[in-house]
Amino acid sequence: MLYSEIKERENRFIIALKIAFPFLLLIGIFLQSFKLFSHTTIDFILFILLIPIYVYYTVYLIYHGFQTTLIDPITKTFNRSEIIAKIAKIGDCKNTTISYLHINNLSDINERYGTNNGDMVLSQFIQKLELFLREHHFKNVAIGRYSNDSFLFYVKHPSRELRHLLTIFIKSIQNVGIANIEVKVTFSLLNAAYDKNPNNVIEQLLMLIETQKKSEETIPDIKVNQFKAMMDEAINHHKFFFKYQPSLSLQTDQIILLEVLTRIESQTYGSLSKQQIQRIVNHIGYEREFDEKVFEFLLEEISPLMEKKVLFSVEVTPVTLRNINFKRYLINLFKQKGIDPHRFILEITEQKSYENIHRFKEIIESYQEVGFKIALGSFGGNNCGFEYLKQLPIDLVKFDIEFTKKIDDAKYQQLLLHYVSLIQTLRIQSMVKFVDKEVHFEKMKEFKPDFIQGFFISKPKNLEHILGDIL
Repeated sequence: MLYSEIKERENRFIIALKIAFPFLLLIGIFLQSFKLFSHTTIDFILFILLIPIYVYYTVYLIYHGFQTTLIDPITKTFNRSEIIAKIAKIGDCKNTTISYLHINNLSDINERYGTNNGDMVLSQFIQKLELFLREHHFKNVAIGRYSNDSFLFYVKHPSRELRHLLTIFIKSIQNVGIANIEVKVTFSLLNAAYDKNPNNVIEQLLMLIETQKKSEETIPDIKVNQFKAMMDEAINHHKFFFKYQPSLSLQTDQIILLEVLTRIESQTYGSLSKQQIQRIVNHIGYEREFDEKVFEFLLEEISPLMEKKVLFSVEVTPVTLRNINFKRYLINLFKQKGIDPHRFILEITEQKSYENIHRFKEIIESYQEVGFKIALGSFGGNNCGFEYLKQLPIDLVKFDIEFTKKIDDAKYQQLLLHYVSLIQTLRIQSMVKFVDKEVHFEKMKEFKPDFIQGFFISKPKNLEHILGDIL
């Protein structure tokens, strides 16, 4: 239990005593009065009047108690006013160090994983911090939530040693993450004797954080600028290139689906696949712009394939798919090109399920109403695929590579068999990927998925080879 929760419990107990003690006192006075004084009407009326006064007093204390909570409801740390009040009451300022911790990517976590997961990250972050401090012999540390993404705490310890300890803690958080979510944290330290006014101390801590972030972001900013320059180069000089990996339909024994693989050519970095640049795209929030350009250049290239009866599967970032501007752009682009959306499957893969799942369902249904199909990628892997299968209207499920790698494992065989059966019962198509040997191909056929993909079927081909060799 956090120190702040202990103090909150004490505060509630004191309020309870304030309510109970006058009640007991009132009963004592009432009983004693009947023994010492005559029972006149006036005395009885006076005692009766004490009852509504006590009721009002009780209601006031209860209301005041709810209004004067000491802790933040999400993290259970002290709220802003309480932690500032505690900092103002620090006695031994010269030997006390105040620390300010800032979670840099909380807004990004809320956007990508939903506010419930953002709250979970905050709560677990504080629990890990409190445990770390306790393991290093800092007990009953007052930790407070200063703002949405920042916390304050103070300990009686030299700042140099505390800086070293916090660096270790933050590196452990950033290396491992929280519940498979990347968490980026910065911190600043200041001696409590810096200023008697706690607001001035906090302002200085904020300035130290900003200075630190600017110095740390010098190199990432250069990378971001280089990446944007690379994107501009690829856009202006048509350096987007596509390959198409065929998938065999077991029902028709024909190639009726092509998975689109995107790469970018750069003079500085050479050839980069979409997977290679996805981390940078996500970091700078460039998902929608990138996905828009992928479709823009793709639709230009595949015009010769429009006469063929083939489907195209294109991976789209879930953040992009949920962006209403992307939907408008995509629908307008398909209208301008005169291309039927029914020919396209939008594939999504996401680690954590989106918080507003009902809204996500509405968004997907709006794409399906236009004609697009929706696929779940890496199903059965370390992601939220099964949750999305339950909640969202999915058209195609692509199994994770692990099912192909471990196809000789009896457990995985049973899982794949029942997954395929379940998915087909839900009237959803299924695909197994990365099948590169005939023996695996024959074994996969026994599970009766709708599509099989892999090097045994065909390696990825450019447009020329697809037109000449496959179709």
